[in-house]
Amino acid sequence: MKNIIYILNFRILIVPVLVMLFSCTEKLEIKPKQSIDAEVALTTPDNIKAALVGAYLQVSSYGTFGSYFNEYSELYATSGDMRFMGTYEEPREFYNKQATTTNNYVEFTWTEAYKLINTCNTLLQEEVISLLEGDDADLVKGEALFLRGWTIFEMTRLFGLPYEPGQTNNQPGIPLVLTPTEDVSDAVPVARNTVEECYTQAIEDLTAARDLLPDVNDVYASSMTASAVLARLYLQAGNYRPAATEASRVIESGYFDLAATPLKAFNNPENSIEDIYAIQMNINSQIGWLPVMYASLAGAGRGDYEIQESFLDRFDPSDLRGRYQADTQEGYTIDNITMMYYKGVGTILNNGGINTAKWGNYYRNIPVIRLAEMYLIRAEANFEDPGTDIGPDTPRDDINVIRSRANAPLYTSDVTRAQIREERYLELCWEGHRLHDLKRWKQTISGYDYNAGNLILPIPFREMEVNDLLEQNSWYSAGK
Repeated sequence: MKNIIYILNFRILIVPVLVMLFSCTEKLEIKPKQSIDAEVALTTPDNIKAALVGAYLQVSSYGTFGSYFNEYSELYATSGDMRFMGTYEEPREFYNKQATTTNNYVEFTWTEAYKLINTCNTLLQEEVISLLEGDDADLVKGEALFLRGWTIFEMTRLFGLPYEPGQTNNQPGIPLVLTPTEDVSDAVPVARNTVEECYTQAIEDLTAARDLLPDVNDVYASSMTASAVLARLYLQAGNYRPAATEASRVIESGYFDLAATPLKAFNNPENSIEDIYAIQMNINSQIGWLPVMYASLAGAGRGDYEIQESFLDRFDPSDLRGRYQADTQEGYTIDNITMMYYKGVGTILNNGGINTAKWGNYYRNIPVIRLAEMYLIRAEANFEDPGTDIGPDTPRDDINVIRSRANAPLYTSDVTRAQIREERYLELCWEGHRLHDLKRWKQTISGYDYNAGNLILPIPFREMEVNDLLEQNSWYSAGK
């Protein structure tokens, strides 16, 4: 990365027209305006808070949490349950497990992620935090730490080889840039840190955020959101007791509940009761890219990602998560879809195939962390470490909570590892988890070992050209 990393424009901060009242209780409509110089932007409490709202706008970028993080995982992991039917070369490379160093998706992800990290670094400067008083200081610091730690974690598991529990994990991760880049004089080459160092930094940021933030923070990151990402991170690292502890903290808080049906957890104009964190979308937002690729509806979607009938066969016939709506008609939008899968009717590219209803409207919220995931994390963590026993429920109980909502038959005896893993797939499919799950379970993926070099992203060519300290992932440096 050029710690000149295409961050140089971050002497300039993107901020919204609306300078929010920090205690607001209504969802904000974020509208970008002309960039303003950082030296001006960070001199008053209101502008600092506005810059933080700008950071959330960066989170929604389709280059990171808004889409590509999801697409990388699902495209790399699929081995027949979902097919890529589109014409874009970039996703086809991931689908074929043959990414190139000049892939535009990867380059954009790198740039967008480090822009977000740089915004957080700027907000975390002592001279910035000192301009705020009381709870405002904790809010800004906690939210900036949360966003930075979460981004570091997601980038590390995409660009670095898998975390190996009990090992030194000195395989290259990503460069940890923890100070702001505001001018050319700040731009220095930065080497990649180890995966261990990246996980350690992410845990440090997320733990601090958890302890600084309130349990409820409107649609923004809260203490519960930080616990949820910590649960995800600890599970990925095979550290089961803290994974179960953080997930249980969220479940038992009482702030969240499962939506009435699986379908009602998606395509909502406002956060549902199940959303621990959702990207806020509305008519003034950029078009949501997940519906572009996954949907095939009137006015929404290309139908590029087509679900296969063999995947639907994995569900019990009574399971609402596997139901298929075949009687769709021309002109149908997501509001006409009553089942989790439907026969595509779009005319942009493909129609007539099977599409998921999880992503069906450009301007509805994108749930990124749901309560259902916390039940699945606690169940798996308690199962894998029987001495953990965190929370009031057994793994079977937690799995049955999910299955009950889906109208799937309940388990009457202790669940097995295979059942827990299958439940995770059935519940969280197409939400960006699959590749990371298969890797931590050490499963083969389309004939490749879980730690194969072509199952991680390459460092973008442009970054390698401008930073001599960067080490390319070996699969790509070997010219494969």
